[in-house]
Amino acid sequence: MNRRTFLGAAAGAASLAAAERPNILLLVTDQQTHNAMSCAANPWLRTPAMDSLAARGTRFSAAYCTYPVCSPSRGSIFTGRMPHETGVRLNNQAIHPTVRTLGEIFRDAGYETVYGGKWHLPKSFEDMTAFTRLIGGHRLGEKMDQPLAAATARWLRGQPRQPFLLVASFMNPHDICDWIRRHAGSRRHVDPDRFPPAPGNMAVDPFEPEAMQFHRRSGYDLMSQAVGIASSWRRDDIRHYLHDYYRMVEAVDACIAQVLDALRESGLERNTLVAFLSDHGEGLGGHLWAQKASFYEESARIPLIVAGPGIRAGYTDYASLASLADLVPTFCDYAGIRPPENLRGVSLRPALEGKPLDRTFVAGELLYQDQSREGRMIRTARHKYVVFNSGANPEQLFDLDLDPGEVLNLAPRPEARAALDEHRALLRAWIRETADDFTMPGAT
Repeated sequence: MNRRTFLGAAAGAASLAAAERPNILLLVTDQQTHNAMSCAANPWLRTPAMDSLAARGTRFSAAYCTYPVCSPSRGSIFTGRMPHETGVRLNNQAIHPTVRTLGEIFRDAGYETVYGGKWHLPKSFEDMTAFTRLIGGHRLGEKMDQPLAAATARWLRGQPRQPFLLVASFMNPHDICDWIRRHAGSRRHVDPDRFPPAPGNMAVDPFEPEAMQFHRRSGYDLMSQAVGIASSWRRDDIRHYLHDYYRMVEAVDACIAQVLDALRESGLERNTLVAFLSDHGEGLGGHLWAQKASFYEESARIPLIVAGPGIRAGYTDYASLASLADLVPTFCDYAGIRPPENLRGVSLRPALEGKPLDRTFVAGELLYQDQSREGRMIRTARHKYVVFNSGANPEQLFDLDLDPGEVLNLAPRPEARAALDEHRALLRAWIRETADDFTMPGAT
């Protein structure tokens, strides 16, 4: 074989390999709790687009964000690392320049990388050339999401170069934040019979950590103001809020439908891995909490659906613990890309293809205003352990099998001491493994 023939054959093999690599479509919503989908057996809304993904893919029932606030969570989504490693511990902070991002990883592997919508990691995007910008973001989903859906659909129908990594990051149902502030003190409810019922776990934990109480009462930012507003709500106020929140979820579902229609009609669906998720949840009035910034299930647990070639269709995985840090290693696994070292997530591919996922727990982080009120979460198969680094009653422990609403804090109860010690040990080991600077309180 002469040199020209050899180079031609090599180029052809490379093109074939590239063509066989799956495209990646990542659909992100903002502030959508884990069961705010009709495919999650929620009768109070209809989400046909999300349901269609679940019908041809796998839905993870026990998926968690790494930090229940926008920027830190997104830092983990796009790096596979924990917030204390990315440097994003509060909103509007940048990913540390030494941490490689999803866009950089896939661009360097020959993918076309495109991003549209909300980013919320300032400077890390402005300085990053890893993504082509499809369309910018806007503070309100009602102004951003429809233009984003239209732009994404046009791009997919424009015969894009393959393989590609395309991110469509929608804003809603985040508009509920403005809704809460607009309805502060309002008692006007039109036709309340159509509202969902109030949650059964409205009671506040009498042993709730002092750091969380600080967030409830301080009003130091818009998130804590929302919790303060919710603390005075009556049942019909919460029911009204739930009704309108679900309408925002339905609105973004309609936008996702446009993108999925374009993917199918362009013939790209066959070779595209589609992941749908939200960056964190919404308090939903449980424990009289609104918005995010808590480790309670409503805020920390998120929807996660993955569909595509080789993935179990129509399956709900109730056993596997998943984290938003898993996206980078999962995408790399399917694309045949060597992932960066020291990722904290794992590839979900075994679970997506019907095999056990080897994982004992997932972890979360959170702080209120500064690192003097910082917390960590460990979620195992049965329990959730929460601890803050200061204040009275710094720990919570919930048995989620018996108490899915997290009504009974077991941390102060002697009969739960063995489970408490087990989770303390898991967290200490995780702190050492990840070089976390979190200091567990001396009482533990």
